[in-house]
Amino acid sequence: MNSVRREKARAFVEKNGVVTLGQLSALLPEVSLMTLHRDLDFLQEQGFLQKIRGGAKYIGDGGNEPTFAAREIVNKRQKLVLAEKATGFLDGVSSIFIDAGTTMMAFAKSLPDLPFHVVTTSPNIALELAKKQFTSIELCGGTLNKSNLALSGNPAALMLKRVNIDTAFLAPAGYSENTGFTCGHENEARIKSLVIEKARRTVLMMDASKLERLLPYTFAKLQDIDYLVMELSPDQLPQKLIELSLSQKVTLI
Repeated sequence: MNSVRREKARAFVEKNGVVTLGQLSALLPEVSLMTLHRDLDFLQEQGFLQKIRGGAKYIGDGGNEPTFAAREIVNKRQKLVLAEKATGFLDGVSSIFIDAGTTMMAFAKSLPDLPFHVVTTSPNIALELAKKQFTSIELCGGTLNKSNLALSGNPAALMLKRVNIDTAFLAPAGYSENTGFTCGHENEARIKSLVIEKARRTVLMMDASKLERLLPYTFAKLQDIDYLVMELSPDQLPQKLIELSLSQKVTLI
């Protein structure tokens, strides 16, 4: 219910640009003012909006994902933890795919300077990797989403169909038990699904803020991936996610 209520509030703020607490109270009459404040705090942490005196203003984009700049300052510590954990999958790997996004940028920065062949849909990640001497980079073409700096569309799909991927590192914008892993743009969901289909092994990196967060397009279910890397310790993970991972034979890291 929390995720449904927050999504309703987020959509209302997006539609109107700037809203007051009074308008949100009218939209959600069953919710206390204290709960509304907590919901706005949560949405602000996700980079969707900014709290202002007496209300909130929208800072995301029309694809239901916050801007890259907004997300870059959110959960920095968690992203560094995820990046450190994910580097454990690099032993014996030569060909990898790195998704777009701020979590993936943290991972790209932590990538050791070894002769990896990296395929990516992110121009800024390609530029980051260009600082490394031994890493080769293949950048997919396509249409650029200015908010998350991801390339997608037919050019990206055609290129990915002809490359071999040993290990793919991806990051969802949201996850729920019913919808699986989601993102805000249909073309990007197709690219992520294609990468998972092509890769010998798929590693998804997700901080806890993505749990129960719903975006329009599903690109994978839990059973489609091999490893789910989170910054939480096993005793902090939702029991339902642990049970699902066991039944789907997905390893939680």
